[in-house]
Amino acid sequence: MKTLSGYPCVRMAVILLVVVSVLFTACTTKPGQGAGVPVSTSAPVSTPAPVITDVRASLPYGVTISVPAAWTRQDVLTSGVRDYGTTTVNIANFYSPHAIAGDPASYVSLSVDVDRNPGADFEKYFNNATLAVGKTYGVPSRIEAHSYTITVSGYKSYELDFQTAEVKGTYIFTSTENGMYIFAFKVPNKPLAVQAFQGAIVGIYQSIRIDPSAADVIQHR
Repeated sequence: MKTLSGYPCVRMAVILLVVVSVLFTACTTKPGQGAGVPVSTSAPVSTPAPVITDVRASLPYGVTISVPAAWTRQDVLTSGVRDYGTTTVNIANFYSPHAIAGDPASYVSLSVDVDRNPGADFEKYFNNATLAVGKTYGVPSRIEAHSYTITVSGYKSYELDFQTAEVKGTYIFTSTENGMYIFAFKVPNKPLAVQAFQGAIVGIYQSIRIDPSAADVIQHR
């Protein structure tokens, strides 16, 4: 008959085996790494700085406007007859980069003008301007024109959209207590140039702010 006298030795062997296993695990574990716990080796991800796509321009006659940063600005302050048939002060002009490679004429232009003596009848002023634009661009090409009532910087404004085979334009006439402000966008009527035009115009005219009282201190050339 077998006796149980050998069991204590068996128990001691099992205990030693467990102790050796624990010590082996501790020796093969990397510093700072617990058994079975993964350690991330990825570098921290930094948040990129926001990209500035527009610049805020402060102009004479109380106008501020945001345009894409890539556009160029030309300060003018000269008076002359415009294509909408009125003599105004050209405050400033803005020009986009070329929309079509190799075509130096494929840019959007924006002229900012002010008429200090527009008269009291806004509807008549706008109708006369629409007729003048038709005469300027309607021969020999046919012209399509549409008008809308909008608000710019809290002021009632009329928008004139027109196009011919050669040119596409959006002119905004804003009536204030101290004069008429005209924002005239034009671009060659070519698909890529028109696409650039349409992508920029809404954000630009929504950014316009006008302080008509500032016009009183301007002396134009």
